[in-house]
Amino acid sequence: MYLDMGYLMLGVIFLLLLGFSIAIFLRIWQAVKNITVTLEALNSRLPVILKNLEEITTNINESTTAINQEVQRFSTAATRVNEIVSSVVDDLRGITPTALKLPIFAKVRNAIAIVRGVRVFLDVFLNKKKI
Repeated sequence: MYLDMGYLMLGVIFLLLLGFSIAIFLRIWQAVKNITVTLEALNSRLPVILKNLEEITTNINESTTAINQEVQRFSTAATRVNEIVSSVVDDLRGITPTALKLPIFAKVRNAIAIVRGVRVFLDVFLNKKKI
C-alpha cells in the first residue's frame, strides 16, 4: 500500500513537472520566434545603417582634415607675423638709443620741463589763499 502511494505521488509529481516544462518550453519557443523576427528586421536594415555610418564617418574625416589645414595655415601666418613684429621691435631697439641722442630730443625734454615748471608756478600763484 505504501508502495502504491509512493508510485502515485511520483506519477503526480512527474505530470506536474512535465506540465511546467511544457509551459516553459512554449514561452521559450515564443521568445525565440520574436527574436527571429527582430533579427530579420535588423539584418534587413543593417546595410542601410552601416552605409549611413560610413557616410557620417567620411564627413567627419573630411571636416577634421579641413580644420587641420586651416589651423596649419593660421599657424603659419601667425609665425610670419611674429617674425615680422620681432624684426621691427629689434630694429626699433637698435635705432632708439641713437635717435634719442639727437639734440632735438634734449631741447624737447627741456621745453617740457619748463612748461611744467611754469604751470606749477601759475597754479601756486593764482590759487594762493589770502591770509
